[in-house]
Amino acid sequence: MAKSVLIIGAGIAGIAAANFLQKQNIQVTVLEGRDRLGGRIYTDRTLGYPVDLGASWIHGIKKNPIGKLAKQYHLPLVKTDYDNLVIYDHNGNKIREKDIWKSWKQFAKAIARVKRKAESLESDLSIARAWQEFAKVEENNEEQNQSIDLIHWCRASELLVETGMDLERLSCWYWDEDEDFAGADYLFPEGYDRIVAQLSENLDIRYQQIVTQIAIVEDGVNVTTETDNFKGTEAISTLPLGVLKAGSVQFLPELPPNKREAIARLEMGTLNKIVLQFPETFWEGDRDLIGYLNRENSAFWEFFNGQKCSGRPVLIALTAGKAARELENQSDREIVSQAIAILRRMFGPSVPEPENARVTRWSRDRFSWGSYSQIPVGATIDDRDRLAEAVGSRLFFAGEATSRDYPGTVHGAYLSGLRAARELAEAIAAYK
Repeated sequence: MAKSVLIIGAGIAGIAAANFLQKQNIQVTVLEGRDRLGGRIYTDRTLGYPVDLGASWIHGIKKNPIGKLAKQYHLPLVKTDYDNLVIYDHNGNKIREKDIWKSWKQFAKAIARVKRKAESLESDLSIARAWQEFAKVEENNEEQNQSIDLIHWCRASELLVETGMDLERLSCWYWDEDEDFAGADYLFPEGYDRIVAQLSENLDIRYQQIVTQIAIVEDGVNVTTETDNFKGTEAISTLPLGVLKAGSVQFLPELPPNKREAIARLEMGTLNKIVLQFPETFWEGDRDLIGYLNRENSAFWEFFNGQKCSGRPVLIALTAGKAARELENQSDREIVSQAIAILRRMFGPSVPEPENARVTRWSRDRFSWGSYSQIPVGATIDDRDRLAEAVGSRLFFAGEATSRDYPGTVHGAYLSGLRAARELAEAIAAYK
């Protein structure tokens, strides 16, 4: 019987799996709910130039498979230097660089102490609680106010923005258990979607096929969408964790208890972007990052300088966790207005209104329900392995949430797609 594999999802995991299997001369059909490729890789071009509203960076260029693909496809890259930053307080004063690096060192010592103390406990606790108990950062000395604000900025940058997860929920045991590739981070000035576009050449991709049911039957897998039915001998699900948690896709038979429990325990973080295009540059255009000492606890801690990648006067506000989710209830105009208010605190009242803006709402996206997976208190890193386990020899699973070593990254999703495809190919070989 000829093999015909169904792959649910045309993000990087699904495309990687499909590309691998097609090279093995296995017939593949990719079912994608959106009207575009990429999933959480989403390059917007409506402003006349590419802006990545989802994934942006190759995290660690050395030996990174995405870096290798960029080289293979001759795609230009732009390096990000996170040390090339400037931070302003709420009065518009620029913080001295020596004070910034002093605070980074203090933060590094504090978070190492927090991690060490937490790991000695019998049960996990949240980063927020562990920080409160173990960080030993003095907060009652008026002379240290700026230092405390800086350390809190470092914490927000390193933990909140990095994970998209509320620190009251984020596991202290597992928040940094992932592996890293060495080297700097890089951006795609022509758009991250160039990678998936290259990988997807000659693939059979069916768009706007919103999957409602995945059923394992005697001779294969039946996939039902809102408009069609598809039959394959095997299938790979790359549905994001958020979609699995939402329960909008029915599995028949029901997924095994260990997989259902892992889905319930893991959570999605949220990182949103507010892209602001201005008539001219009013900030230090050679900087990579602009930080704000967020004493009033607004949604905004960081602005990324998009000018270095786009060649245009663009700032990208980053907002994460609960604050990001709450902002999603507001209109684009209201969200942009809040970001501009913060910029005027830093740069003065002459900051102009943006000429164009784009606002993301990843936690409301029905095809992801969040930005990337995280481990809250109560879950463990083993839950990722449970999520990755195949169901029998017919249904396989991929996606960033299934990656034990590289969760929440494009390279993690890509490698998970290759892993699932190899598992499927081995299963086919075993029962030939």
